[in-house]
Amino acid sequence: MKQDIYLFIFTLILLGSVFLFSAQAKSDAPSIVITEIGAYESSGVEWIELFNAGDSDIDLTGWKFVEANTNHSLSLAQGDDATLGQNEYAIIAQNDEQFRTKYPNVTAIIFDSSWSTLNESGEELALKNSDGDIVEQFTYIASSDFSLERIDPLSQNYTDANWKEHPNENTAGVQNYWHVGAEHDEPINQAPTAIFSVSSSTIFVHATITFDASNSIDDVGIASYSWNFGDGDTATTVTTTHEYNAIGNYDVMLTVKDTDDVEDTHTQTISVVEQTEEDEKPIDTSTTNYNIRINEFVSNPNTDEHEWIELFNFSTSSIVLTGWTLHDGAGQIAAPTSTIEANNFAVVELNSSKLNNGGDKITLNNTNDETINAIAYGDWEDATITAPGKGNAMAIGDDDVWHETTSSTKGSENIITAPVEEIDDTPAPSSGGGGGGSVTPSYQMYDEGVVVINELVSDPQDGENEFVELFNTSNTSISLDNWWIEDGSEAKTMLEGSIAAHGFIVIDTPKGNLNNSGDIVLLFDPSGKNIDKVTYGTWDDGDTSDNAPAPPDPLSIARRSDGLDADNDFYDFILTDTITKGKPNIISLTTTDESGTGQVLGTKIFASDVRITEIYPNPPGSDSEDECIELYNTSDKTVDITGWKLGDSSKKRYTLTDGHMTPGAYLVLKRATTGIALNNSGGEEVGLYDPNGAMVEKAQYAGSAPEGQSWARKEDGSWAWTTEVTPSEANVIEGKSAAPIIAIAVDTEVTVDEHVLFDASDTTDPESEDMIFVWSFGDNSTDEGDVITHAFGEEGTYTVTLAVTDASGNTSSKDVIIMVKNRLSFVGGFNAETPIEKIEISEILPNPKGSDTTEFIELYNPTDEVIDLTDMKLDDEEGGSRAYTIPQETTIAPRQYLVFGRQDTKLALNNTTDNARILYPDGTVLREVRYDDVLEGHSYVKDENDEWIWTSTLTPGKATILSPPDDSKASKTITKSKMVKPIINTTLAMLRSEDVGDTVTLSGTVAVEPGIFGTQYFYIVDPMQGNQTATTTEQTDESQDILAENATPGAQVYMFSKDFPKMDIGDIVQVTGEISESGGETRIKLKEKADITVLEHSALPTGVATDIADIGEEREGWLVELHGEITELKSTYMYLDDGTDEVKVYFQRGAGITPKIYQLGDLAQVTGIVGQTKTGYRILPRSQRDIIKTGVVEDIIIDRETAAEESTKEIAEKYLTATAGGLTAILIGLLANMENSPLKKLLVLFRKKNEEED
Repeated sequence: MKQDIYLFIFTLILLGSVFLFSAQAKSDAPSIVITEIGAYESSGVEWIELFNAGDSDIDLTGWKFVEANTNHSLSLAQGDDATLGQNEYAIIAQNDEQFRTKYPNVTAIIFDSSWSTLNESGEELALKNSDGDIVEQFTYIASSDFSLERIDPLSQNYTDANWKEHPNENTAGVQNYWHVGAEHDEPINQAPTAIFSVSSSTIFVHATITFDASNSIDDVGIASYSWNFGDGDTATTVTTTHEYNAIGNYDVMLTVKDTDDVEDTHTQTISVVEQTEEDEKPIDTSTTNYNIRINEFVSNPNTDEHEWIELFNFSTSSIVLTGWTLHDGAGQIAAPTSTIEANNFAVVELNSSKLNNGGDKITLNNTNDETINAIAYGDWEDATITAPGKGNAMAIGDDDVWHETTSSTKGSENIITAPVEEIDDTPAPSSGGGGGGSVTPSYQMYDEGVVVINELVSDPQDGENEFVELFNTSNTSISLDNWWIEDGSEAKTMLEGSIAAHGFIVIDTPKGNLNNSGDIVLLFDPSGKNIDKVTYGTWDDGDTSDNAPAPPDPLSIARRSDGLDADNDFYDFILTDTITKGKPNIISLTTTDESGTGQVLGTKIFASDVRITEIYPNPPGSDSEDECIELYNTSDKTVDITGWKLGDSSKKRYTLTDGHMTPGAYLVLKRATTGIALNNSGGEEVGLYDPNGAMVEKAQYAGSAPEGQSWARKEDGSWAWTTEVTPSEANVIEGKSAAPIIAIAVDTEVTVDEHVLFDASDTTDPESEDMIFVWSFGDNSTDEGDVITHAFGEEGTYTVTLAVTDASGNTSSKDVIIMVKNRLSFVGGFNAETPIEKIEISEILPNPKGSDTTEFIELYNPTDEVIDLTDMKLDDEEGGSRAYTIPQETTIAPRQYLVFGRQDTKLALNNTTDNARILYPDGTVLREVRYDDVLEGHSYVKDENDEWIWTSTLTPGKATILSPPDDSKASKTITKSKMVKPIINTTLAMLRSEDVGDTVTLSGTVAVEPGIFGTQYFYIVDPMQGNQTATTTEQTDESQDILAENATPGAQVYMFSKDFPKMDIGDIVQVTGEISESGGETRIKLKEKADITVLEHSALPTGVATDIADIGEEREGWLVELHGEITELKSTYMYLDDGTDEVKVYFQRGAGITPKIYQLGDLAQVTGIVGQTKTGYRILPRSQRDIIKTGVVEDIIIDRETAAEESTKEIAEKYLTATAGGLTAILIGLLANMENSPLKKLLVLFRKKNEEED
């Protein structure tokens, strides 16, 4: 019996352990959790939602929100206190005022915080409680269009299994749309729409015709395509070709099916006719070797001109170039689509710099990618001709030999005019001939730093080049003719052209080779004066301690801020993985290292947690025994600096063989171990170097080292001699008189000419002796005193040094870095030099009598100071007219008015309802007034109660006079003036030069049909240069110039009613409508179907080969072709990176793109429209056919294997509970079948009880 009782107790314990194990899995979830993330919002309105999932109220006072490894404090902005009750929500707002303005109905607790931006692609977030403990930490998944919601707040699953994007907005401060138990109707499957286009609806017998069904659409994706050509033949691919063997009319039918087997069909008739003798037989582009050649090219054009290549067809037949490609030595550079007539020319314009000036190779390939013609020039391997000089062309002469000519003949017969060779006897360097004779030309000398080396790559990725980027720090353009750069081998690269004020220029593949481990790059002006130099890596220029780090593949080194120069390369330059050739620097690096030892994290480079804390150079007796250097781990984690080096001012370096240091640990390295002999006189410098050779920590002393004293770091970071030597212990500063302990309070980011307060009044002396304060500001000026002011006259980065000496002669010094910017570099564009925030909108006239051109907005200065309005902006409602930038040196005197008329601002105020706004230079709203119920001839003003009303007395530039509305003459306006706006004949190239609100007529080729990206709009583009189609729209010389410059501009065409005529890709249409903007993107808004005229059908438009770095305002609306690596992949978008930059590729529903066939690391060719939203630019492919997989990055295999291991681990954890439960069930079964088992007796008892009740 006793044995049975023990066995019964054991069974109960075993059962209970299973349930405890299951409960523990849930109880690990924190009480305060992040439940919703508003990363999709615009800057300033981003937010995080918290939820109390626990069983008690929690006070959030002192809690921190962690983003980008930075602790962000929380300040209560809404609510009685910071206590979050059970099952209640709270919001952490990036800016509480902007958040509450947008969401005035959110009643939850709101905390104000601050951060730079939340990454829509996902990043790591964390919450810390008031004790500094991490409550929750995870990396959220991507959510770019709407908020990201947590389904189960008690689950710590941070994948898409527990997080989901809101379908159309957010649920800030209330229960999530997606939550446990929520049931939402699944979308009803929509039938697909079969659409196809043909290369021609009438063809000859035996000719090849192309069928393209890529524009067929479905809400979830098309699963199959089925073609019936009407002659018994079929096909099943998206695009296909076919030949008919007999004349007649054939009905071609396309059937498409979606994933639910719902289908649709489309039929079109093809006419096949007999070819007559007069009909010119089409050329078979797959088999013919054409009589076509590269005839002329310009690879080094004059400033503001473009590179171009001329082709010549010396056959007797015309040749269609669609499908042909031009390549340079690096890859494809153009894809012409024009037709070259017999004995005629075609010119291919290159819209960006592709051909190298010094040498390159140009190759022409046919549709089968066979090389038809090629020419190599300059210093290219196997080159047969020289490189042309600036502005000259290389052309084939009558002798069929290439010649350099100063008479370029783009698109016409070549004229050979040999360049005149000039003799230059002067020793000064020059990129071209100088004057003859012995007269030495005089060159302008420039100030040091007027142009600086701003970014460089010395170890490029495969397929990329070394480069050096320059930046003009001045306010004027500078000619770089006869300037040059050189590296440590003294190889010179001559420069030419001009660099714009605050502009960039990039030198690709400079002569010589930039050494990967270290080198020096110098910039010289024409007089031979050294304007700037950068030393990086291990290059020894006499002081390697201030070298910039060497940038390993695939990184560059770039200045922290464009052009700012503290004359210390170690401080000025930072490693970055965002390479920005010819653009402002972006400092970022995703590499992280848990050891915390000098790896880069975010914008922080070589930030070691290990410090040099004590140096003992001159011990009593033998120096070789007791000399030592002390290191200290300041962090709360173990770090490993094995492989790092320690060195002094000589070239002696000691490599640490065991660098493991626990939190707070000291490491004392004696001279007997390191071999480093510290100087007793003449000063010394001790450095700690990372494995790449870059110094990450240094300590130095000047003069003689007192015997028996060590040079020790104090708590404030300054150094002093002490008689208390403390190896492996905390430093103690003692002696006859210890040096002062410096404390400096100063704003480290200031503006030019601002009077900056430097306050060292908290500096103390251990013996309370009198102290002398001497400041050195890094701009050749000094001052004395504990509290002083100083103004910096120019932008730059300055190292300010304070030296404090006490009465005993002990001196301490401390440096602080001051970054001086112009005032527009600050958030909002101003630093409050004048009270710009006080400016008021005082009067608005949106609907004057007669012409609306007399509209105005009046501003008022209510202060007693002059207010400078330079670079501020005036605007109407967002998405309306383009903002007007107020010119330089525009001011308003105290208590005075300033009127801005429509003639100057080009702001077209609506006559029904609109906004008048004052914006900071960065677009942030300073002041905004909304009006409606407009009265003609009345202005909108404030009354004595600060209420806005309409007045019939207009007072531009004067104090307001309130007069009641003149009801006999005034009427509320529903529409604008009845005056008919003139229709402007323009082109797509000139469209963005016109004003928002203008009515225009223009033509273009349909690139995207209605229904692909949206039912209310489509896209048109101009054809490639050389294949322009004449239309009814006149093109001025100016528009032709812009067209040549922009190559293939495009735009969105919008119609609210969606009543579009039948259009196919390749149709040339003429549209008449009003220019408007949506999300920052320019579009043409149509009223009705009659505003569109289909003129004719042309060749299908092709994408323009483009670098991702060039995607921006200038490419908006273009059809582009990109090549790169897929670096992120989601169900609705992916990111493509080509090495110059990355861009979001968005899958519109109507495009029918199935992303499952692609993987991270795939190389792809993507064709699509450049679209713009409030969050930036993105690429919109039109169909699955626009995304072509071209290869795979080999290294991605490692990532996929890692992912598989993680998946296996997760599966094992999921089955742990099930396994335990299964074993328990087996044990229970065994116990129940044992003779005299108490469990068996209980079961029998329950069975008898049930039988009695029955």
